[in-house]
Amino acid sequence: MPSKGLNLLIVAAGLGVNLYGLYGVKFGLPIVGYGGHFQFLTIVGLLVATLSFMARIVNLLTGTLRPVYEALTAIAAPVEGLISALYWPIVLYDKKMLVPDDTVFDLPLILDVSLHLIPTIVCWVDFMVFNTEFKRSPIHILAIYAFTTIYFVWVNICYEHNGYWPYPLLGMFKNDAQRGAFFLGCGWLCSLLYKIIAKGHSMIHPGDKRETVKDLKDKKSQ
Repeated sequence: MPSKGLNLLIVAAGLGVNLYGLYGVKFGLPIVGYGGHFQFLTIVGLLVATLSFMARIVNLLTGTLRPVYEALTAIAAPVEGLISALYWPIVLYDKKMLVPDDTVFDLPLILDVSLHLIPTIVCWVDFMVFNTEFKRSPIHILAIYAFTTIYFVWVNICYEHNGYWPYPLLGMFKNDAQRGAFFLGCGWLCSLLYKIIAKGHSMIHPGDKRETVKDLKDKKSQ
């Protein structure tokens, strides 16, 4: 049985890093335009991960908020994984695909990893190692695609107000169909990351549970 104390320590440290990241971009990286910092997937994902860590700490200390934690972490873990998987290769290839040319602020390395790496590590460790009661569910996959759709709609709303995309990469597509296909691919990759995490969980915790569509129908009929 994984140590609850160690789990609490890791998640609390992750929460501290997340809050540092949010504070760093809020006061160190002013963003103008509709949506502010929440135009960016990094910040939206970081917020979901932060709420997940908060719910986890309350759950570990009091035994409450279990469903809230499960719902948040099922989205936060794969989304943070997607952020890391996209961000670092793109930055190494061409940073201008993510950062506009006129940006004068350059992220310090400690803030960069606080936004784009450490949250992923903490989410995945908490999910795979310590979340012994995790039950894989098709609802989680639906939630991931719902999150992807909502963010796609949101960035389009921001574009309509601002006249530019939060990431220059999105402006490289010729039309909305190509952008939509890109987001669909990101949703698929995110669901794949969820399955990888779930597989890792089953390897660490043999005999873990899986919720099927039949189980969901049975719950609904009760």
